[in-house]
Amino acid sequence: MNPSDNDQFAYRSQGGSFTVGSEEGDNMSAFVKVDDQLMCITRKNIQTVLMADTIDPQRTNSNIDHNVQHVLPYGSDNEFVGRTFQQASILFTEHALPKSVDHNKGVSISLSFLKEITSLDQIKNDYFREEDSIKTKLSKNTQLPSLPNLEQKVKGFISNTDHACGLIMEIANLFYPDVKGKGWESKLISKLNTESQDDFIKFIKSFETYTLGVRRMRNKIEHPYDELKDDVLNIENYKLTPDNTISPPSIIYESTAYNLPKIKVSAFMESTIINLVNIFESLLAYLCNLHAELFAGDKRVVISVPEEKREESAKHVGFEYQILWTK
Repeated sequence: MNPSDNDQFAYRSQGGSFTVGSEEGDNMSAFVKVDDQLMCITRKNIQTVLMADTIDPQRTNSNIDHNVQHVLPYGSDNEFVGRTFQQASILFTEHALPKSVDHNKGVSISLSFLKEITSLDQIKNDYFREEDSIKTKLSKNTQLPSLPNLEQKVKGFISNTDHACGLIMEIANLFYPDVKGKGWESKLISKLNTESQDDFIKFIKSFETYTLGVRRMRNKIEHPYDELKDDVLNIENYKLTPDNTISPPSIIYESTAYNLPKIKVSAFMESTIINLVNIFESLLAYLCNLHAELFAGDKRVVISVPEEKREESAKHVGFEYQILWTK
């Protein structure tokens, strides 16, 4: 008789199957290991497989089975997933980068960034719905509307934006351990100056003012009476203008170091998300291209993948490695 026949935990070492995907057509796109978890990216969702031994490593309860847990209601069909988490899983692939670069941490940071972006996008969508609802009720005889808790919502959005900027910094820190903290952008530029990376430096300079501005606005919100006391952050609700029209909610920031011209809150939220994703995606591509390891003596580079050449399961993944074969 096989001893395993009496082993109540034998099922944990045997083969099995899992059901992922929330609906018909929600096909599997990729498996991505993040820390000690296996993430399943389908077209519509991201889920993680929970092994029974992970839940109960001491094997104290034979009733615990393997399971699947929902992570995000977005999959490879979603632009944010493809351009951040899925993109990172491809560029942080094993052996493509030096051992000094923590591949797993890079993928983990990208998942955290994706969560921040989708959270910001949800805040934006909720805000748009509120504005649309108010617009449908407006008429010449309507009382001047007001969007409830506008200031709190916008300030929360800015704080979350700063969290996302912090994760962008963490990606750079993976490659350059001393590139971190205040002014990390200029520290990265200094590193690249020694490597003759003019295009890369130009890219960093293109967003440096923006990321520094986000941090300044966030500090103004959380520490308004410190050294930023003279900075002006003004969030206006609906306003009646002299020509008897109603202007939508707006935001403006004025300081000696950073200025955000008056802009509609809706436009501010939308442009913020676009900026963050563009910066994250491009920074990742630049860094991986610069540090890519040789393959059998031949150079490995990061190239842009035209949309028409992308697989359906990775239709929003814009970059991949290519070997410049000489043999």
